[in-house]
Amino acid sequence: MYEVVVDRNLKFVFLFSFVYCLLCYFLAIQWYEKGYFSVYNIFFDTDANTNLSSISHGWGRHSITHAFLEIFSIPVRIVEFIYSIMFLVTDRLEFRELVALSISPIFSSLTIIYFYRCLTLLDIKTHDANIFTLIFAASFSNIIFAIVPETYAISCFLISYLIFYFFKNERKESSGHIAVWFILAISLSGITITNICLFFLVFMVHLLKNERLSWFDAIKKASLYSIVALLLVISFYKLSHLVLDIKTGGEGSVKWVETYLTSSFWEFQRNTINLFSASINSFSATYPTITVNDKCGDFTCNAISFTRGKSDFLLLSCVAIIWGTILFHSRKFVFEKKWQSLYIICGLIITFNFALHILFGREMFMYTQHWITPLLLLLVPIILNKRFISIGLLLLLVIMNVNFLLNVEHLVALK
Repeated sequence: MYEVVVDRNLKFVFLFSFVYCLLCYFLAIQWYEKGYFSVYNIFFDTDANTNLSSISHGWGRHSITHAFLEIFSIPVRIVEFIYSIMFLVTDRLEFRELVALSISPIFSSLTIIYFYRCLTLLDIKTHDANIFTLIFAASFSNIIFAIVPETYAISCFLISYLIFYFFKNERKESSGHIAVWFILAISLSGITITNICLFFLVFMVHLLKNERLSWFDAIKKASLYSIVALLLVISFYKLSHLVLDIKTGGEGSVKWVETYLTSSFWEFQRNTINLFSASINSFSATYPTITVNDKCGDFTCNAISFTRGKSDFLLLSCVAIIWGTILFHSRKFVFEKKWQSLYIICGLIITFNFALHILFGREMFMYTQHWITPLLLLLVPIILNKRFISIGLLLLLVIMNVNFLLNVEHLVALK
């Protein structure tokens, strides 16, 4: 029987998340004022400039791959309207952009809360849950995408909530609420359209384990929810562009997909190596590659990347040793009943993302927010009750990632 337990520690997690949000928002404003978000591809091939336009003003990407992105401009404009009634706003465009910079920090801070709640549903002791939550917050992927205006922080939150909702229903031995599952399906695919596959996988496992449906019925029901949600997202995208007479973005078109599709064994090999590297870089800003950015217009700037090549053989060998050690130690937990659902759910999410991006994409670090939550959750059983290792890892991440933040101006060299 599921018992409701009041977690008094949760208020401290809320406080930490609030402070984390403020710090990231402060950095986002600083980077905005330095011009980092006015050009393409400074940070890991992200399009901070068009994303910021989309969530601030409602124009920018207008792509089917991120169909709901422009919706965020509505609350931003509401804040602008209310503020302008009370105070003078000299530059409305800049004001909206400054408000919109808060979106990524807000969703990143919410993700921290639900990551912690996932740990409590797994019966992790409070002290250990606090340490793991701090490791999650200090991970480089979470820090960088809490600052850069992109879809990834929102996507990470929704994936984290999806995992949390699965564990919650498993703990309560409940089917969950139909509306919640359906809203999750629509929201996930509306933010990043391929996320509908993650919903399908998690919901199917929920139907098999929690509702105890047969494989045929589980696949049929999960497919129905996913297809209907996807059709609603596509219909919203088409209808909103028709009504508002907005030119649709090229992203998501057949030609655009072909551009980023893996078309040779060399590209397949490159993506595999860089996914491998990105799995470590999602935690730490280890040896970023600096190249001249040719999309800075009148500016001179660099592009920061984690793309690896043959010259990084030593680094990639170290990564292989780390993951080999982790896999070796995880073998004894995979078949334990306590961790079974964790390994199934998180394993499926990571497997799908890795399979997708071996076949599609260029800068693999850009997709880390789609797997950082399940990846760290998979490490929990291995380092649980090993305080020396977990605290050491936390300190290492803080030192390395703070060092990146302190040197970002030198790395970007925007003039």
